[in-house]
Amino acid sequence: MCLLISHSIFKRVFGRQTDPPLDEIDLNGTHYEEWKDIIYGSIKRLRALSWEKLYIKGCNGDKLSALRYDNGSDKTAVLYHGYRTHHFSNTAVAAGYFLDRGYNLILIISRGHEGSEGQYITFGALEHKDLLLWLDMFEKKLGLKKMVIYGISLGSNVVMRASEFIKPGAVKAIIADCGFINTKTIIHTQVAARSKNKFQRIVFPFLAVPVVRGMRHHAKKAGFDIFDGDTRVSVSRTKIPIFFIHGEKDDVVPIKETKENFKACASPKDIFISKRASHGGSFADGGEELARMLDSFLAKYVN
Repeated sequence: MCLLISHSIFKRVFGRQTDPPLDEIDLNGTHYEEWKDIIYGSIKRLRALSWEKLYIKGCNGDKLSALRYDNGSDKTAVLYHGYRTHHFSNTAVAAGYFLDRGYNLILIISRGHEGSEGQYITFGALEHKDLLLWLDMFEKKLGLKKMVIYGISLGSNVVMRASEFIKPGAVKAIIADCGFINTKTIIHTQVAARSKNKFQRIVFPFLAVPVVRGMRHHAKKAGFDIFDGDTRVSVSRTKIPIFFIHGEKDDVVPIKETKENFKACASPKDIFISKRASHGGSFADGGEELARMLDSFLAKYVN
């Protein structure tokens, strides 16, 4: 019975799905409401650009795609979106920052999302391997020599997981925005967040244990392990400079996870904490202060 329940939850959590872009959603009443004009404007700007489609075979043979905008620069920002989201969502605000500074853009479409193959979203287990294949292609086939990688939420987990395997060279810096430490932790965090009273906060985590174990069983049958990997370990081994971003009001990924990643990071690093932003809203809230900090950080390494 537990395996049947866990299989249903596994498909619901890890199954292929892409939510609508944020410019197709009324953001009034959401945690993006205060910054909706910035988000809508950023998405409109991205949609007006001329995009080239790129393709590779992922680490397990799935056909994956990305969108490339050539701005005539020698610098390229590679952006990795979040769980079940779209690049025409909150990622667009970060894209606007790079466009303002003349960067080319590459928007990677993660496995399990519209535009790329993949039956499951693997929470970084396969995605970080896909990213390494993308970066190899960008350097060897496209000749890109100055890349900055930005990841938000799940995308942040992916870029941090990949960071320990990236050799210094073409990739100059990484920006990790509101990333979680590992899949097991984020699942239990969300179980706790959905507890409505003290009784549920005590009981739900215990009930989650056999369900999570069941989901791990189904994930392994699908070719990945949801207990695999921890960003703290990855960033402790990296040589790539990392700029961390998080919002204090994040109720999806607790800010303590970015603080732990920052503490563990062995490479040159800096951190920006938004006082008002919830999950994925720090770039919109950060404004000129975040831009100044990022400008200073990137100036040291992208040259």
